Amino acid sequence: MNSLQTTSPAHLGEAPRTQSRPGMRMDARVAIVATLFYSISVFLVDTWIGMAVFAMGLGCCFLVYHVPLVKILKSVAVFSFILVFAVLGHLPQGLAVGLFYGVRILLLSLATLAVAFTLDHTKIVRAFESYFGPLRRFGIPVDDFATMFSIAIRFIPICMEEFLQVANAQRSRGSQLDDGPVFVRIRAWAGVIIPMLVGMFRRASSLAQGMECRCYGAAPLRTSLHGDDRLSLAGWIAAIVICAACLATGVLL
Repeated sequence: MNSLQTTSPAHLGEAPRTQSRPGMRMDARVAIVATLFYSISVFLVDTWIGMAVFAMGLGCCFLVYHVPLVKILKSVAVFSFILVFAVLGHLPQGLAVGLFYGVRILLLSLATLAVAFTLDHTKIVRAFESYFGPLRRFGIPVDDFATMFSIAIRFIPICMEEFLQVANAQRSRGSQLDDGPVFVRIRAWAGVIIPMLVGMFRRASSLAQGMECRCYGAAPLRTSLHGDDRLSLAGWIAAIVICAACLATGVLL
């Protein structure tokens, strides 16, 4: 009974089911390719007019797909020091140049986080699996890489949750995690990192046992629940139009 409990989806890091969002209706392959070309084009533009066009385009995507702007801004706040560094690092060339590079980094961060917040991580994994599908002809285990990528994404929130739980437990026991000399804090944080790693290895062992019991890798050719998942004609047209528009804006403006 205990073994069944340790291999339940909650222990394996399975993400909770989320409600359908407008962003989930977009093909993840189109979204990822569009984000890639958007990022490249933002680096090509060198005028404020071009930067404003990219900002308005990103804003329109936010409105159409109902991107959770508050969550994205909270995530961008974590990297605010990079924005400040980009502005201050270009101050010798002028404040306008520093702000220009800061806005460029901000747009790149917003576009990347928008994809992460609006697309289901399962679709993102399937998109990467589709990209690298031709490598199967050379004997590269693309499906196994996609599975590992999916597991890694699922374990990120669990690692963060366990890290916070252990840190709060150590603080309640009087550990000086934020105060005191540097070496004292390093030793205190060791009491947080080691239990967290032990917990992660225990979860990984439970996951490996669960996959082995379900005969993962026994079949020579894996099948897909989704069947034929080739990109539709509308998807190809949308990807080409978006990429061409981004490149044209970056080169011309």
